[in-house]
Amino acid sequence: MQIFPNNYGANTDSAGRDLLAHLLQEERRLHLADAIIFCEFPLFRDEDDVLLSKILIISPHHGVVILGTFEGRGDDEDALGATIAQTDGVFANVYAKLIKSGRLRASRTALRFPVEAAIFAPELDEESSETGESTLLPSLRSTVDFLASIRVDEPLDAEIVAEITSVVEGSKGLVRPRPRKVDAFPEGSKVHLVRALEEEIRRFDRDQRTAYMTDVFGPQRITGLAGSGKTVVLAMKAAQAHLKNPDARIAFTFYTKSLYQQVKQLITRFYRQFDDRDPNWDRLKVLHAWGGEINEGLYYYAAKACGETPLTFAQAKALSPRRPFDAACSRLLDHAKFSSLFDFIFVDEAQDFPPSFLRMALKLASEEKLVIAYDVFQTIFDVEIPSAAILFGTTETGEPAVTFEEDVVLHKCYRNPLEVLVCAHAVGFGLYSDRVVQMLDSKEHWEDFGYIVESEQLKSGQHVVIRRPEENSPLSISSATSGEPVISVQTFAGAAEEAQYVIQTIANDITAGGLSPEDILVICADDLNSRRYLRAIANGLRDLRIATNNLQDDSYALRDFVEKDHVTLSSIYKAKGNEAFVVFVVGVDALFSFPNARRRNTVFTAMTRARGWLRVSGVGPAADKLGREVAAARRHVPRLVFTYPSPEQLIQIKRDLTEDTTERAATALDELEGALDAEEYEQVLVRKLQQLRKKKRTRASAGSRQKKL
Repeated sequence: MQIFPNNYGANTDSAGRDLLAHLLQEERRLHLADAIIFCEFPLFRDEDDVLLSKILIISPHHGVVILGTFEGRGDDEDALGATIAQTDGVFANVYAKLIKSGRLRASRTALRFPVEAAIFAPELDEESSETGESTLLPSLRSTVDFLASIRVDEPLDAEIVAEITSVVEGSKGLVRPRPRKVDAFPEGSKVHLVRALEEEIRRFDRDQRTAYMTDVFGPQRITGLAGSGKTVVLAMKAAQAHLKNPDARIAFTFYTKSLYQQVKQLITRFYRQFDDRDPNWDRLKVLHAWGGEINEGLYYYAAKACGETPLTFAQAKALSPRRPFDAACSRLLDHAKFSSLFDFIFVDEAQDFPPSFLRMALKLASEEKLVIAYDVFQTIFDVEIPSAAILFGTTETGEPAVTFEEDVVLHKCYRNPLEVLVCAHAVGFGLYSDRVVQMLDSKEHWEDFGYIVESEQLKSGQHVVIRRPEENSPLSISSATSGEPVISVQTFAGAAEEAQYVIQTIANDITAGGLSPEDILVICADDLNSRRYLRAIANGLRDLRIATNNLQDDSYALRDFVEKDHVTLSSIYKAKGNEAFVVFVVGVDALFSFPNARRRNTVFTAMTRARGWLRVSGVGPAADKLGREVAAARRHVPRLVFTYPSPEQLIQIKRDLTEDTTERAATALDELEGALDAEEYEQVLVRKLQQLRKKKRTRASAGSRQKKL
């Protein structure tokens, strides 16, 4: 039996706690072992009234059971009447939500499973529990009898239970997959598998429920891999705080400006699952981190409220050219007298912020009610999760100034199938090569990334086995028996042959597989020849009347990454943060002729763009080298099997990663080239060269004057 939230005892009344404890103790006898129980959820707003479900049970053996609680005696008729009205209101709202789902209906007005409601009232005697239509349960024994009386003959199918759960908790309304024409294609075709994957992604897992349903009483952190749903969970948490506390001052902030509309949309969709109105945006503010006079931001808002003049970007950059936002937040921390401007603050993309910003946010949140979402392992270089002490500092005695009340790890990564993620990690780390380039150094660290260490210990020279459980990845595509591998590597004699393979495979995915062109992404790993590669593919697809959105052509126009009815063609840099159901990574030989840490990280980034099938290709021996590593990784999926590096090798790995400044500079230049057209890139380089020469002349002139003096 799963109970959510995990801190339910903090708010639940004593009757509710006693009932939950009894249900947990008797779960097998009551056939509740497979049940999900929500406490004080869902919450509905009806005009100005709040309708709160005390306990809601979703069970394969009982359907949906709504239990209210009443701690008064029979002579308190007004209070009992209010409890009955509350429970009936919750019942009506839950039933209305369930009946909207076609999968759950037996007819236009009836569901395929029972929905029952009752009130646990331990202070009532048996006689006073007779109250018309409402079922009152005056004892734990009567509650047991009630559950036994409504038990169904045939347990509900797991898919029905999953659908009920997603409707009740509101996840069905968050992500709305676009309609797909699946009837013309056989079961097992790509379009059917993609639709199944989209449905799977719309359902929350146990970690996500724990994260979004846990009430906020102090600092909390939500961590997970990219694609684990942190932004969705944080948006739901903010919406739920607003539902429960409509007068509370709430701030939701983030680093990437393009997230603004997405966050507002997520919050609105979840909020409207439980209220007919939109959120009150005067009370729930969605703010960019910095902000200014035109677009409000948390830093700008805080500075103004504290009577300080907020720094502009130019002013902050003058203080610290490399870390301007850190300089602005640090200056405010040093000079401002803070007060709690918000009752709750939610920070997305916390990994992109300097600690000074998070410390400022903590000071602005009443009773330190700050929740941060932290994206881990964005690259193979990013394997350390900062502690609370690093993020928020320490006390005079060296203890962390802040302790996370809740530190939830989202283990499931929805972005990639199991095979893709395991193989990408193997390639990124170099586990099946002659030289490991990165390593996680503890059992706990591997577990934070959703793996299980099956070996007794991680010891130098030891044969290590690390497994990724199936439940930590979407399985709709992995479990299919279509015969086509989820991941493959192809080697060709030349680029023209490689391009032709990509063109024909894309055409087959669309015509025979039923996919839409926008489901497909082609990434070129060969920066020097990317325009040639992608133009050849675009021309070949055009001949087949398949349109492309080539982000690497000579057009100066700003483009959306995904365009309807167009296959996307991109560099690795421009593909960051995006994904597609089918991803082709071409020209990989350019990175694997000498696969150092930087190049492996680039391949890792490209591979993890695939939400479904991954097709990697290249020319010659370098592509063969990658093919052998992927083949070795595939043989062991869902496990990583390797020899753990020696202490000397670990030291060398760390040294390589910290001393490789030239390679990191080259990475920055490569990314800049990928983001700009050739003429713009050349202008930037020329301008920087002119600035460098000017600095050298200034230094030389100063030196000459010094000699004369």
